[in-house]
Amino acid sequence: MENNLFNSSFEMELRVVSLLSETSKEYISVERILAIDFLACYGRVFGISEYNLHGDNSLMYAEISNRRNLINEAIKPLVYKGLVDVKVDKGYYYRITDTGKKYVDSLESDYAREYKQCVNKAVCVASDKPDRILLGEINRSSLRNER
Repeated sequence: MENNLFNSSFEMELRVVSLLSETSKEYISVERILAIDFLACYGRVFGISEYNLHGDNSLMYAEISNRRNLINEAIKPLVYKGLVDVKVDKGYYYRITDTGKKYVDSLESDYAREYKQCVNKAVCVASDKPDRILLGEINRSSLRNER
């Protein structure tokens, strides 16, 4: 059986905890995590980066549904390990813990640094937009790119 780290729950765990480390200790929803992660990975498409961290991909929008599932699966072990805290208030919301922040600070790869930079830019783009509006903009972008 071949181990594949790409598009795995483990890769998503690393991205989720890294993303949450950049969101100012606020609690955010899975939908917001999904949107910020997508913006960060495909930053060139959304004007926040010179290139897409995950390469140029004509089927990138097809990843959204699977990515949502991966995020939901990744959050469980992060909460269990004490890296992420959960709050229930008309839904589930997540934020990084101090332990999670220490873990993220130990990640030193080029990709980890670049991802965090793109997340910071994506957070700025998303800051004043409700989750529904943000995801709607991503969906509209997919329609523009199909044409």
